[in-house]
Amino acid sequence: MVFIRYKLLVFLIILSIPLFILSFKSNYLKQDPWKAPAFADTIISPMPFSPPFISEGEKLYNTLCVSCHGQDGLGNGQPGRFNIEPANFHDKKFVNQTDGSIFWKLSNGRGVMPAYNFALSEEKRWQLIAYIRQFAKYSANVKSKSVPINKYYIKSNLQSSYFPVPKLVSNATASDDLVFMVDTIASGLIRPWSMSFLPNGISLIAERSGRLLQFQNGNKIDTLIGNIPKSLRDIKPHPDFEKNRLIYLSYYIEPNKNLGTSGYTALMRGQLIGNRFINDTIIYKSGPFKNSGNYFGSKIGFDSQNYLYFTIGIHSDRKNSQSLSNYDGKTMRLNDDGSIPKDNPFYKTPGALPEIYTFGHRMHQGLRKDPKSNRMLSVEFGELGGDELNVLKPGANYGWPIATFSLEYNGAIISESPYLKGIEPPMYHYALAPSDLDFVYGNTYPAWDGNIFIGGLATKKLFRLVLKDDKVIKEESLLHNFGRIRGVNFGEDKLLYIFTEDTGLLLRILPLQHKND
Repeated sequence: MVFIRYKLLVFLIILSIPLFILSFKSNYLKQDPWKAPAFADTIISPMPFSPPFISEGEKLYNTLCVSCHGQDGLGNGQPGRFNIEPANFHDKKFVNQTDGSIFWKLSNGRGVMPAYNFALSEEKRWQLIAYIRQFAKYSANVKSKSVPINKYYIKSNLQSSYFPVPKLVSNATASDDLVFMVDTIASGLIRPWSMSFLPNGISLIAERSGRLLQFQNGNKIDTLIGNIPKSLRDIKPHPDFEKNRLIYLSYYIEPNKNLGTSGYTALMRGQLIGNRFINDTIIYKSGPFKNSGNYFGSKIGFDSQNYLYFTIGIHSDRKNSQSLSNYDGKTMRLNDDGSIPKDNPFYKTPGALPEIYTFGHRMHQGLRKDPKSNRMLSVEFGELGGDELNVLKPGANYGWPIATFSLEYNGAIISESPYLKGIEPPMYHYALAPSDLDFVYGNTYPAWDGNIFIGGLATKKLFRLVLKDDKVIKEESLLHNFGRIRGVNFGEDKLLYIFTEDTGLLLRILPLQHKND
């Protein structure tokens, strides 16, 4: 009898194991609501939520929280990355929590949510909560300050050989210094990554899948054919394209564990004849790398002497950014055929890669020549905050990870100081998850002449920077919530183009004129 009961007990235990595992897995995927202990509701801020107090909280939010929770607090800073999405600060369940409960969660953290009880003082944690509370006070769908369209018109002399300019105003937005219309040129793009303008009204858009789209007079006329690589990044015509028809593509060769092959960031050159990409050849490869390249970008730029610049982000240990014998975190300078210029800063340095022009970068996904000063500028990601706008100087070290404004994703300090002897400081640092940049010059946008525009990914905004003597004196955000802005291009027609990675939109900003002016 005892033996039968023992067998029955063993049978029930064995039967219960898969049910227990299934229950655990189900609870893990569903995740019970995160509840603070009851005593947390009694925690009250010792400081009033005054406007200056909230303003300090905004700075903290843009440094620590925006990459996950998004610029507007919707929890969509990095969609699809997390098994459990970050909190939506507009949601009633969040809004109905007490300040004390939020303070307790902010202090203790859970999972990928950092615990800030050591990284932030009590005052700073309350400042952050004071700002987060502001999200519930306005609509999450507000994009910009709209103004009546019947008071504005599009000047008749505003023309483009690439995409026809509409005659009628369909929307109007007031920014600090300009009223403009957002002109939607194309939709349905699939993860667009870069754009270039060619002569004769032709433009090209590269999608990450390997599709190269060709537009003319506002219409998609072709998908280019040829040996076009997958995992495309940048596309750039040679400065003498009209003579040589050369196009440059950057892309990532994914590692294949089954085949035992490694990953490489590569640069290809070929000729564009009609809708055919021909005579292609790989002129440069960096690697080998072990990791997938999904989040890694590379940009191409030419200076006034037609030297080619090529950015390579961090693919492995961050300390490799400081190593001159390693590809990670570098800007390379090449001749237009992929050979290495003999006047490169490390060309004669023993043990150094002779193609290196600058080092100490984390992930610089934007690269552009300033047409006025002929300097090369880049924008790059930090981890948590610490994004940078840099002027690239030969042989300069930009500090990653030994001198940075960025923090670890858990809020911990990366470097004791953002400044260090021998380190080139950024022209400007901020927190917006930058993608690309371009300069606006001329009288198409008179109030924006000489400004820099930077695309925001997690922030889903276009940022305008006003400079004076290489100092940013003003910052403005535009185009709220159209999507993750991957590309920013000041076209050959002197109009500003923007495209979004997730929503697949190609947009153009058109300046509007008031009827009474």
